[in-house]
Amino acid sequence: MTYQSATTIESELRQRISGGIWAAGARVATERDLAVEFGAARNTVRRALTALVEEGLLVRQVGRGTFVRAAKPATGNQLAYRLREASPAEVMEVRQVIEPQVAALAATRASAGEIAAIEDALRHSLMAKGLAEFEQWDSRLHLALVVAARNPLLADLCRAINEARNQPQWYSLKKRSVTPERRALYDRHHSAIVAAVRSRNAEQAAEAMREHLRCVNANLFETVV
Repeated sequence: MTYQSATTIESELRQRISGGIWAAGARVATERDLAVEFGAARNTVRRALTALVEEGLLVRQVGRGTFVRAAKPATGNQLAYRLREASPAEVMEVRQVIEPQVAALAATRASAGEIAAIEDALRHSLMAKGLAEFEQWDSRLHLALVVAARNPLLADLCRAINEARNQPQWYSLKKRSVTPERRALYDRHHSAIVAAVRSRNAEQAAEAMREHLRCVNANLFETVV
């Protein structure tokens, strides 16, 4: 089967990791080999691999290649487990506390390359055709902001939150709450956040993220915006 998009390749590689086809610590195939396998350009494969590196599923070692990240000790997974067990309301409350500061840090710390990655995620989210594709790029956008904040501990926490958001109960909530009008509003919110980060305005970035998450929370649980 031939795949053309980075999104599809990323999904396939994620399944190989989660299904144990690529074991923890194993070296993954080279970009060239994957490009041949999927019938895609190497830069397309590179984007897929980079997304998995940013998620913490893969790790690049200079001069050696790309490897599946080794599993952490059980104690290191307690937070991720606790978040998966948390209610969507609890998770949203945590996001509203943390992510405005993430946006502010990204505005002051992001490199030119990190801003380009943020803008790329935004562009794809704006072009997304359905809810599943939109949610994937929405998650990627928020993760790109976390990477740009340059705080590894904060990044681990936000990745754990993203894992919680992949649970079935979340998708049911989002499917019920995301109307075309709300999707258009989220697009405007995302654009405002990225514009503030691009202009290095930390206060504006934090406020734009705060407003976005307040609105998402209200829509998820049908409270007054």
